[in-house]
Amino acid sequence: MLELFSKRNFSFEQIPDLTGKVAIVTGSNTGIGKVCAKEMARKGCTVILACRNQEKTKVVIDEIKTETGNQNVEFIALDLMKLDSVTKFAQEFKSRYNQLNILINNAGVMICPFGLSEDGIETQFATNHVAHYYLTMLLLPILEQSGPSRIVTVSSLAHKIPFKKLNLESISDPKKYNRVIHYAKSKTCNILFTKELSKRLENKGSNVYVNCNHPGSVQSELSRHIVGPSSIGEYIYNKFCISTEDGALTQLYLATSPEVEEKKIRAQYYVPFASPATPVGVSSQPEAPLELWEFTENLLKEKVDGYTGAPI
Repeated sequence: MLELFSKRNFSFEQIPDLTGKVAIVTGSNTGIGKVCAKEMARKGCTVILACRNQEKTKVVIDEIKTETGNQNVEFIALDLMKLDSVTKFAQEFKSRYNQLNILINNAGVMICPFGLSEDGIETQFATNHVAHYYLTMLLLPILEQSGPSRIVTVSSLAHKIPFKKLNLESISDPKKYNRVIHYAKSKTCNILFTKELSKRLENKGSNVYVNCNHPGSVQSELSRHIVGPSSIGEYIYNKFCISTEDGALTQLYLATSPEVEEKKIRAQYYVPFASPATPVGVSSQPEAPLELWEFTENLLKEKVDGYTGAPI
């Protein structure tokens, strides 16, 4: 909530012309994802809204087209609770496009009751990390081919919530579930994934810039499991939060600003508004990125028929 007083290092006006660029934003029919989609479309970008609900997303697409005048905005179905849906999304995208310049892994769930994805993976870990990891792996060849390109994964200040280890082997055990700690772990995974992927791409000499961010404490549907909908708690919570427009600024900076390439910003964690910060706790442990990478690879090989491993 300190974001209310943070220095603004980026604005929508600083987003460059994105004509000829193609972007995917997950969870983009609401909240900060919707703002990201709209502001990139305003700058001429072709934007794919990757969401579950086609009817809800169509309304948002019509709104974006009307407001921006950009007709190159479309829906492709993506349900992050189903790895099969991720596979189908990537196949559908690649059947329509031969380039991808920006991938914003934005969608997420927060502090929800225990549940399992269709593939038997704890909900927060499945949605916030595993599905986005898998999506990125499926799209990585086209991102590399389209370089210089960007991958931005939305993390959270919640990675600072203290816990000693990821304990990945028991991540989907209902007896060991703590909705706050599991959320913190999933957001820590976003940072660790960013570090390991960026390292591998840089070692390869690939022209893909991979970063992550904390968007801020934002007025959005994400808080529904904290304060409940239409409650006094929700009103008070939102009074101390930034708008979705402000919440979108930092990831839009990482996704679009020429400074990312000029300053060679890679494997970094940024906070509002477009300021670098240093992750703490498990996010800073040197062995953790590779540990998470290997666990996720093995999990996907177990859950997804035909998955032979990351293309890097």
